[in-house]
Amino acid sequence: MNLSKSKLNLYSRLNSRKQREKLGLFIAEGEKCVADTISFFSPEAIVVIEGYSQIYERYKDLPIYTVSKTDMKKLSQFQSLPDVVAIYKIPDTVKFCDNEFESGLTLMLDAVQDPGNLGTILRIASWFGVARVVIGTGCADPFNPKAVQSSMGAVGMVRFWQTDLLPIIEANQNIPVCGTLLDGADIYTATLSLPAFVVMGNEGNGLSDEMRRKVNMPLLIPSFANGPHAESLNVAAATAVTISEFMRRRI
Repeated sequence: MNLSKSKLNLYSRLNSRKQREKLGLFIAEGEKCVADTISFFSPEAIVVIEGYSQIYERYKDLPIYTVSKTDMKKLSQFQSLPDVVAIYKIPDTVKFCDNEFESGLTLMLDAVQDPGNLGTILRIASWFGVARVVIGTGCADPFNPKAVQSSMGAVGMVRFWQTDLLPIIEANQNIPVCGTLLDGADIYTATLSLPAFVVMGNEGNGLSDEMRRKVNMPLLIPSFANGPHAESLNVAAATAVTISEFMRRRI
C-alpha cells in the first residue's frame, strides 16, 4: 500500500533528534541496515521505493508501504538513496544497576559528537564484548540514522545508557578511571585490570577538563612510526585499540 501523506510527513521528521525523542521513533536506512537491526527493535513500518518487490516476501508479516523516489528523499539522510527503510520504536531507556559496574569493563563516552563515530564505537563494543556503554551528555544520538547505520546492528546488541558520566564515577570511586592522554603510561606495558571505566573523549578536544580530573589511570597509545605521523587517532580507532588491550589481558 502507498504511504499516506500524513505518515510521510511524520517519518520525514525523524532526521531531527528532538523529533525522534518526541515521537519515540527512529529510522534505519538501507537493506543491510534493516536486516541488521530488525530482530532487535519493534518495527512500526517498512517503507520501500516503488518497484522494489523482493522485500515483500522477507517482511511479509510487517506493514509495508511504498513511496516514490521523490518521497524517499524526504525520508533519507543519505546522498545514496536507499531502496528500503524501517521505522522502529525507540526502546525504553536502560538504567544500569548500582553494583553492576563492579565487574567487567564500562566504556564511557565524553561528548563524542559525530554520529558515525558513535555508531562505530558501539560496533567495536559489541565485537569485544564490552559489558556496558554509558553515553554521556553532549554525545551524538545513538538513534541518529548515521549512528544506526555505522553500528552495523550493534545499536540493538549493546547495552547502553544515556546519562551524565560524573555521578556514576563519583558513586564508584573504587573503580579506576582510564583515559587516553599524552602524558599517560604506555598502554602496552601498563598494568590493566577489571573492573574499569574507560573514558573516550571528543573528536577535537579529547576529554573535558572535568573528566580529565577524574582520570586516575592515564594511558597513552604510542606511535610506532619512525618519521612524521598523524597528530592523533580517530576516537573510534583509539577506542578499538584501548578496549582490545584490556580484553586481551583481562583477569
